[in-house]
Amino acid sequence: MKRAILFICLLWWLAACQQPDEAVPTVPTQAMEVLAETAVPTRIVVDEGSAIAEEAAAPTAVPEPTTEPTLTVEPTPLPGTELVVCMGKEPTSLYLYGDSSLPATAVRHALYENLYTSLSYGYQPQALEKMPSLADGDAFFQEVTVRENDWVMNAVGRRVRLVEREQVVDASGKTVTFKEGNEVVMQQLVVDFAVKPLVWSDGTAVTAADYLLGFTVASDPDTPNNKTITERTASYEAIDDTHLRWTGIPGYLDITYFSNIWPPLPSHQLQGLTPRQLLTAPEVAQMPLSTGPFVVEEWLPGSEIRLGRNPHYYRASEGLPKLGRLIFRFGTDGAAILQDPALGGCDVVTQDVFGQEQLTAVGGDPTSAQQAGAVFHIQPSPIYEHIAFGIDSVFTDDFRRPDWFEDKRVRQAITMCTNRQQMIDELTGGYGEMMHAYIPNQHPLYPADLPEWDYDPVAANALLDEARLLDLDGDGRRQELSSGTTFTITIGTNNESGLRQQINNIFQENMRDCGIVVETYTRSAGTWFGDGPGGPVFGRRFDLAEFGWLSRVQPNCDLYLSENVTGPESIGLGGWSNVNVTGWRNEAFDTACRAARAALPGTPDYDSNHQAALRIFADELPAMPLFTRIELAVAQPTVQNIQLNTTQPSELWNVFEWDVED
Repeated sequence: MKRAILFICLLWWLAACQQPDEAVPTVPTQAMEVLAETAVPTRIVVDEGSAIAEEAAAPTAVPEPTTEPTLTVEPTPLPGTELVVCMGKEPTSLYLYGDSSLPATAVRHALYENLYTSLSYGYQPQALEKMPSLADGDAFFQEVTVRENDWVMNAVGRRVRLVEREQVVDASGKTVTFKEGNEVVMQQLVVDFAVKPLVWSDGTAVTAADYLLGFTVASDPDTPNNKTITERTASYEAIDDTHLRWTGIPGYLDITYFSNIWPPLPSHQLQGLTPRQLLTAPEVAQMPLSTGPFVVEEWLPGSEIRLGRNPHYYRASEGLPKLGRLIFRFGTDGAAILQDPALGGCDVVTQDVFGQEQLTAVGGDPTSAQQAGAVFHIQPSPIYEHIAFGIDSVFTDDFRRPDWFEDKRVRQAITMCTNRQQMIDELTGGYGEMMHAYIPNQHPLYPADLPEWDYDPVAANALLDEARLLDLDGDGRRQELSSGTTFTITIGTNNESGLRQQINNIFQENMRDCGIVVETYTRSAGTWFGDGPGGPVFGRRFDLAEFGWLSRVQPNCDLYLSENVTGPESIGLGGWSNVNVTGWRNEAFDTACRAARAALPGTPDYDSNHQAALRIFADELPAMPLFTRIELAVAQPTVQNIQLNTTQPSELWNVFEWDVED
């Protein structure tokens, strides 16, 4: 399950599916009882993993509007410029839970107002009045009494029914064992959201019923999205049309509690449609109502989607959006674009157009497009490449080797002998960012005193000597002193990735300077990433394994927890679907990581423990972080206000601000 979550996150970024950063629960928090009645008694309570309305409404029914829909006065249309955005592939759907590709995400950013953004490894309100916080009081804990068969988070962070002998954390922080017929007082997290008064593109105000419909659809089994948060929701209430309240199940400590609000869906338009029907309904897939700066005017399949300014955009009085029309065109060829001074008639070319070959070339000789003055918007990607050390591999009849990597000095030496800057220069045109941990150095939690092992073959060789790996016969190859075994290792990756094969080739060359013999090999992705015990990576049957992970707003220290070591549960390991493929175990790291995951963002315990875990990781190096990938968008020099951001999946997140210079 943990690995599935992490791969979902990685695929999410590769596909740019607009899901909130998933919170992986660890330590319980609070509650279940019915909340006090509010001014508008509209509530959705979760039971058995699906949403049901409080007043016995069917799970798939659209909640009735809490107020009579009102039409806004249509403002006078503003003049605006037409801008052409060129993409690689054509979206298949504009529905919130339809196509999750980068092109679909980009178009949706022009149609649906962001409730919040996730820029620079943080969160910012957009349609929200503010991000809720414990410090401000719009997020808080309450004590609640739970009884047998209630949904709770147990002491190890799993959503369970409260039954005999189940262990939970009570309101005082003590782990207790539940006994049949008893009650337990637990904590429950409650979060209040205030939303700006949005308006649908047909002039109808967004109501409480629209937000509740958004949650109902998101939590329905027929909707293809992640259910982690909806399944851990005790209730989701509308106080009025612009105020909502989320309540977690007792014991659920959600590190991204401030994002537990779901985009609205137009209940006045979609009444009578089930979540399954919404997946293909033209009124949401092709011509959806919008709350954002633009609205679909026309979709010419195989050619383009034309968006016009939304006259009912709630920020229209501010002169937004600045553009009058967006035209999305498809089938753009990245290589051709980079050689065309006119950019093929495009004003903006989005990041999905450019493959690894073009990304590698952007740092080389200027292309004709660059000479013509096109602006290259380049930034690090949240996806980073790394090499995992097989510290504690699973030895089988067909996989035997010495324990080369148990001594951290060997791992440190190999890192110092690896020319990561060479990889960045040759494989990302110099634009990738060197990584020293599982978060990048621009992350707010990056410690100023984090150990960094810069390229230094001289120091690396000295450290290998210290670790008793010596060149005993002067042939330039190291041997283990006691046995005389030559230090020969392998490094593998998936054969679909040319980038990773080039990484391994450079690594192989680098290791010669340190007397280490390296053999490279590849496997198909299906084999390479297959479940253990057969899959080399997750079966822990490798010397060194090269692959990518995703750095996130919430640091992924759980990648290296002892309890997450992959392996059979029968011998006390976490199962073959787990994520710690190195086999590394470190008690101090475990303590710091668990404490960080038991705290909420913004608290001293959260920051200090994450930073402590990062320092231990960077010193011990169970894996060698290499570099971030890069993202590229290209635009005509007249296009203004494009702002790519590493943790915002689409460059159109602020398209309402885009403009064209006269």
